[in-house]
Amino acid sequence: MDEREDLLKKIKILEDQLEYYRMRDAQMEQMLQEYNQFIKKQFELYDDFVKDIGTSRIIDPVTRVYSQEHMSRLISYYHQKAFEENRGYAIVMIKLCKQNEEFEKHLVSIGRLLKNVVRVPMDSVGKISDDTFVVLLTDVNKENAQRVFERIKDSLKKSVGVDTKVSFKVYPNDGEDLEKMIQQLQSEVS
Repeated sequence: MDEREDLLKKIKILEDQLEYYRMRDAQMEQMLQEYNQFIKKQFELYDDFVKDIGTSRIIDPVTRVYSQEHMSRLISYYHQKAFEENRGYAIVMIKLCKQNEEFEKHLVSIGRLLKNVVRVPMDSVGKISDDTFVVLLTDVNKENAQRVFERIKDSLKKSVGVDTKVSFKVYPNDGEDLEKMIQQLQSEVS
């Protein structure tokens, strides 16, 4: 009788283990489905990102820097990569304060200047509104971003000679929420 009870206990243990493994299998299957959906979404985002490369949709026709739509996608894409790969980056926002008869000329000058003071192709310059530029500085820490920020301010003062407001934020030092960082930058240059 003792042997029979031992066998029943072992069967119960094996049945419990089998149930546990079935549950783990179901969890793994769900995780695989979620992962596949995530990867599919990443490929779709990447396809959306690169489909306009080489077209006029990614370049602002006046300033010859990236357009608002392209720059927004680029920043979002890089934000995700920085999060995944534990990298730092910075966003510098520059606003032209006065709109006068030479407004367009000043925009062109600022766009040209910004492209000259950053590390192309590592960094990107774009226009995000009628009077506001944004610079994405990749793979930088707070100290390096501060130096680039100061160089941009000094260059704007010396070369362009118009009123501008400039601000910057560094990921992850100044926050990890991209939307909040952009909102803070916009309020600082307004």
